Amino acid sequence: MMKTQFFSIGRKLTFGFGVLVVLTFLSAGISYFGSNRATLKINQTDDVRVPTALAASRAQANLLRMLGDVRGYLALGDQQYRRSYHQSVQAFTANLAELHQLSPNLNPENQRQLRELRNVYEQWIALPEKLFALRDDQLDREPAYKLLATEGVRLAGGVLIAINEMIEMQGQREPSKENLERLQDMARFQGNFAAMLSALRGYVTTRNRIYRGEFEVNLTDNQNAWNRLKAKSATLNPNQKELLEKISKNRDTFLMLPPLIFNTLESERWREDLYLFSNEAVPLANAMQEILAKMTEDQQTLLTQELSEGRQDLVTANQRILAGGIIALGLGIAMSFIFRGNIAGPIRRLTTIAEKIRKGDLEAQAKIESHDEIGILAETFNNMTGQLRTTLLQVRKEKRRADDLLEVVIPIGVQLSSEKDFNRLLETMLVEAKTFCNADAGTLYLLTEDRHLQFVIVRNDSKNVALGGTTGNEVLYAPLPLPTEEDEKSSHCYVATEVAITGISSNIADYKRQSEIILDYSVHSLLTMPLKNTLGHVKGVLQLINAQDSETKEIIPFDQNLQQMMESFSSLAVAALEAYIREQSLKQEIKQLRIEIDEAKREKQVKEITETETFQSLQAKAAELRRRRQIKRRQTEAISEDAQS
Repeated sequence: MMKTQFFSIGRKLTFGFGVLVVLTFLSAGISYFGSNRATLKINQTDDVRVPTALAASRAQANLLRMLGDVRGYLALGDQQYRRSYHQSVQAFTANLAELHQLSPNLNPENQRQLRELRNVYEQWIALPEKLFALRDDQLDREPAYKLLATEGVRLAGGVLIAINEMIEMQGQREPSKENLERLQDMARFQGNFAAMLSALRGYVTTRNRIYRGEFEVNLTDNQNAWNRLKAKSATLNPNQKELLEKISKNRDTFLMLPPLIFNTLESERWREDLYLFSNEAVPLANAMQEILAKMTEDQQTLLTQELSEGRQDLVTANQRILAGGIIALGLGIAMSFIFRGNIAGPIRRLTTIAEKIRKGDLEAQAKIESHDEIGILAETFNNMTGQLRTTLLQVRKEKRRADDLLEVVIPIGVQLSSEKDFNRLLETMLVEAKTFCNADAGTLYLLTEDRHLQFVIVRNDSKNVALGGTTGNEVLYAPLPLPTEEDEKSSHCYVATEVAITGISSNIADYKRQSEIILDYSVHSLLTMPLKNTLGHVKGVLQLINAQDSETKEIIPFDQNLQQMMESFSSLAVAALEAYIREQSLKQEIKQLRIEIDEAKREKQVKEITETETFQSLQAKAAELRRRRQIKRRQTEAISEDAQS
């Protein structure tokens, strides 16, 4: 096996380009044979075009079934059509779902058509149930029938009932020739009117014009009979006259209805369900049919076109692959000679620069001679040396920070072992932390037993605020309560309390809120650290606000490295804070002890006074005086009783 590690770079590149040429030729041949697979991919268009065309065709068929079922139910009222309609709706909905699933692969025009189809279908789908309800309710379905069945029947019934009463009254009168003629006129009027009503009902239910002709004939006969009754009304008794007047009113009102009924029956809206079906349901269905037909036609056209183009592209692609392989072979051979000298030279120069960097010359810069991989490599060398310089500067900077921190920590550690005024020590630690991080403000909190963060020391340079510590200025801010489980669900919570609960430091670079403690003060960057003892219990919180650039004084985020240093520094702060807590607790115990001692002294003094002979003598004299006063009161009461008896 040939060991290439001993070859020069030029020979390696020559060998590499030779292999590349061979691989290019092989890949061209493989691509040529593999292009046959493109035919299979072209056939995959059937997965979109054919299913879409089939789904659209099925949707057309189901839509026609739905329309036919609605028409059949409106015409015959057979429930079989209604059940068939619901089955067709389910099938049509499934077709729409299939089209929607295929829509991402459709062109924008077909997607627009599909959206339009859904919009039209949403308008159409509410109509059939409305039409079914109208078909099931004859009164709502047929306005003429409703007018006759409600108002017409009421008025006609009033006429027939009244004429029947008149006939009964006439039959009770003396059977004279004149009375018998009136009775005959009444019976003729009654018969004509009933026949007229029957013919009107027949025309309303069948729309057969024979019934209308029958109605008009009966109307003429009834009018003649009515005229005879009106002419002989003087021969009627008062009750009959009253009934005749009632008949006149109902009959006149009734005769106003037939023209309205005829107009309705002979118009398009004689059946409301058929009118809505023809004027609303059918146009919407036709619109959906047109959309589906257009989609089907488009898909079939696209399918044929894509298959034809795909086959032609295959032929062209195969030809291009073959030509490209031949050209690549020639170019590869030429490039293997041309680039040999253009690559080896820059690489040798890069090797020289790398050797300088190895010896420690970080100012060495490689010359970028091209934009190819070697040029990128030269640029990478330059970036690497720049990064090394930056890293070295950062290391020196962090070393200075560590040295500065040691200059702060060591004196504080010494002070912690000898300082008696822990309030002063806490103040020193907060000020040193603020100075070390170049922060504008800082606050030291103490976690009390009742789960509150008590302000111990507050400093704010820009607002000239200095509270607590050795300033003599008492911190009057109310302690911050640690939120309960219910409070934690609310949106408002202090960062310091969150850190006290979680025990995890918080470094917020872009806080951008107004301080709730100091008025007109904006908080931009915030570094909050828990002060935990060796057992991991939070004893307090150290918070630094608004880090500043040392030169421009602009507010910047707190550095992550500074955060790590300050977390180490916080161990000293928690030691001082625990000492402060012990000091405060000891002061409280001493105060309580003084109170107990004072109470014991008072008890002893009282006991000494009560045990003296003088105090006991006074007690005996007081008891004797009380006894004499009681005897005198009893004597007075006895004298009063004797006087009353």
